[in-house]
Amino acid sequence: MTSENDRAVFLAAHNVSRETLNRLDRVIDTLDSWRMKSNLIGPREWPHIWQRHVWDCLQLLDHIPETASVVDLGSGAGFPGLIIAAARPEGRVTMMESVGKKTAFLNAAIDAAGLSADVYKGRVESAPASRADFVTARAFAPLPKLLDYASPWMKNGATGLFLKGERWEEELTEARQRWRFAHEAIPSRSGGSGVVLIVRELQGGEA
Repeated sequence: MTSENDRAVFLAAHNVSRETLNRLDRVIDTLDSWRMKSNLIGPREWPHIWQRHVWDCLQLLDHIPETASVVDLGSGAGFPGLIIAAARPEGRVTMMESVGKKTAFLNAAIDAAGLSADVYKGRVESAPASRADFVTARAFAPLPKLLDYASPWMKNGATGLFLKGERWEEELTEARQRWRFAHEAIPSRSGGSGVVLIVRELQGGEA
């Protein structure tokens, strides 16, 4: 399957507005031109970019209001930060990334698609703790460490929205050894045994 065929399958299965699709196309086109030189996504993943990656991130929109502010940790190739920004033009997404080539790509994609977003270049733990409604992450860190990174925003009222794989229950158990929180695990609609893990009311974590 080519990425064009993958896009067609995605569009047949999911309802996306014309405006959102236009922004998504610009993001994915930019990723296509950058992916080899910046090692953003593997060649085996590219034919499944829409069904496996775009759709995985779009399911977060069920929980993100139109005007929400979002902090995305370890944004890398822009999943889910760029995808959320493309679908929530009235909100604001701040993407955190420490690798220079990846931050350059993220800024290029923001410009190409005209997104309401910005990029913090640096390590997450060094970022200023700004106000946010949600903190997101995908394939960034195991949950105990992820909560370390997300805690400055979550302890200030943000909700965690984390795309987690099949080990999510094990990670949850480990995280509870240091943290107290409420959670909800919603089975992923993009396939596999992963979940959208919603984390609220974060407390604890002190060494």
